Amino acid sequence: SGRLQRKPIFNKPLAISRSPGSASSSKEAEETGHGERGGEMRLLTHNMLSSNIKGVANGFPLRIEAEKVVERKVEMNADFLRNIFPKIEWKALVDASKTMGYTDLPEAAADSSLLNSVEFLQSFHHALLELHLEEGALICPETGRRFPVTKGIPNMLLHEDEV
Repeated sequence: SGRLQRKPIFNKPLAISRSPGSASSSKEAEETGHGERGGEMRLLTHNMLSSNIKGVANGFPLRIEAEKVVERKVEMNADFLRNIFPKIEWKALVDASKTMGYTDLPEAAADSSLLNSVEFLQSFHHALLELHLEEGALICPETGRRFPVTKGIPNMLLHEDEV
């Protein structure tokens, strides 16, 4: 069948592509079929998604199974980062960024004085906005249901029996 097999992330080679500037390389554009940019499965998006399967009480955070991660440079906006910071579930962001190969975020970010540190803001910005899950899956923490991510687009559609 066309379903992905369930394998632990550490058994999969993690491909991380880095593209200069905000545009992707022409090879990447050819591979993904997305011209200048692929989908937008950033960790900002991941931090806002949850599994809405009927009967699921704990659908957040979705576990990431990364097959291909792409880094796309985006201009940093410190005001945006300071405003979005209180809305971010920090542990979910740290765990997701580690899954995607980025380990520079501090484990605990409860102290808002970090928002005055340029180094912290750069790490936060990179994890939140520059890492893109291009290929892989988001997995419901309660049921194990896999939501595929293809060309940077998560398919969160539910089956009839899940609604």
